[in-house]
Amino acid sequence: MKQFFFTVSFLIFFTMNLQAQNSNVDILLEKVQEAKTKKQRDSLISQLKLQLAKTNQKAREESDAIVKAKKKLPSKLFKVK
Repeated sequence: MKQFFFTVSFLIFFTMNLQAQNSNVDILLEKVQEAKTKKQRDSLISQLKLQLAKTNQKAREESDAIVKAKKKLPSKLFKVK
């Protein structure tokens, strides 16, 4: 039951966090689409690449931390006598 609660709360937190991060990416993407000159578009695309790289790195770090924490959990539950 605790594992189910942990999983549900993690999924809710992760989706809320992911939506907040994507808003910055969405804003940059809209600016790229609205750019009039090629030079401006290229600079916005480079900013978009950097933002996506940061988002990807954060997600990778979070997933690595989850895997490490999961390895620490015992595979069998202990019974209290």
